[in-house]
Formats: sequence, C-alpha cells, structure tokens
Amino acid sequence: MKKSYAIFGIIGPIVYIFAVFIGVALKNDYSQITNTISELTLANAPNKLLLDVLFSFYNISLLIFGFGAYLDSNIDDSKKYKVASIFLALIGLLGLSMYFFPQDPRGAASTVSGTLHIILAGIISPLTIISIFLMGLSFRKYSELKLFVTYSYLSGVIVLVSGGIAAVSIANNSIYGGLFERITIFTFMIWVIILSYLILGKKSSESTNNNI
Repeated sequence: MKKSYAIFGIIGPIVYIFAVFIGVALKNDYSQITNTISELTLANAPNKLLLDVLFSFYNISLLIFGFGAYLDSNIDDSKKYKVASIFLALIGLLGLSMYFFPQDPRGAASTVSGTLHIILAGIISPLTIISIFLMGLSFRKYSELKLFVTYSYLSGVIVLVSGGIAAVSIANNSIYGGLFERITIFTFMIWVIILSYLILGKKSSESTNNNI
C-alpha cells in the first residue's frame, strides 16, 4: 500500500496547531490559559470560516491516516493495531462533525448545538486515550520500537490525567481550563505526528528493500 496516508498524519496535526495560534492572534480578549480551543469557532467568532477550514483539514487528515493505517497490513495485522487505527479514523470523523455543532458561549443558556458539541467531545476523549495505549501495546513485539512504546504509554497517561483535569476545569469555569485542554490535545497531536513518521519511515525502508 502507498505511504501517502502517513503524510496526512504529519501535516494534519501541524495545520491544527498552526490554526490554534493563528486564531488566538486574530481574536481579542482571548486567553490560551483560560479559553478553550472551541471558543475560537463559536457561532459569531471572527475568522470562523478560516479556522473551520483549517480544523476540518486536520480532522479529514486524521480520518485518512487512521483508515489508511487500518488497511495497511504491512505495518501490523494485530487486532490491537486495527482497533487503534479505526479509533483514530473515528476521532477524525467525530471531530469533523463537531463543527456543525458550535460550542455555546460562556455563561449562555445551553442549546442543542452546544450540548451535542459536549457529547461529541466526551466520546472523542476516551477514544483518544484508548487508541494511544492500544497502539503502544500492538508495537511491544518490535524491539526497535521499545522507545515509542514507552512514549505511547507516557502520552496516554498525560492525556488521561490532563484531559480529566481539563474537563473538570472547564465544567467549573476554572481559569486553567484552556491550559489543560491544550496539554491534552497537543500531546495527542505530537504523538500522531511521531507515529506517522515511524510508519512513513518503515514504508520507505520497505520500498528501498524491495528495489534492491
């Protein structure tokens, strides 16, 4: 199978991170410590269209990457790997659907859109944690990937802990909700980039060996 799907796993998260910083730079009275990323794309937010396009590109990229990894049996054919790959694709699909349901502004009455946004985020959270741990477990049999396995476990723990703190902080309108949300999301993003890079490297090495 062609290695192009792994490129999306690298480019997508980079675009997402870039979009976050662009959105912050273009929005007044916004704190990366307090405000959530979803607040950049509220129904009446400035530059909403630009950010929606960039965030959607990330989610489509993750969907392509996860689906591509699932189909690529040359990387790993274990059930853990397959489930983790499907979960990554689902995260991309659910993340894409979130933009049809913008988050409610702080202090505003709950709406159907805002409630669905929270529900989707609540589904994505455990999928993220499980996919990281499952991918680490599936690669334990490869001695050359021991460092990545350890890194995956560490990333999973960070996402679990910081994600829980973020959820509680946001629910209680804490001033640190945005900070812990960013720790959670960016930890996952960096993990996806490294995973994609490893897969891309493995595919490249297989292609070289086949040409010898």
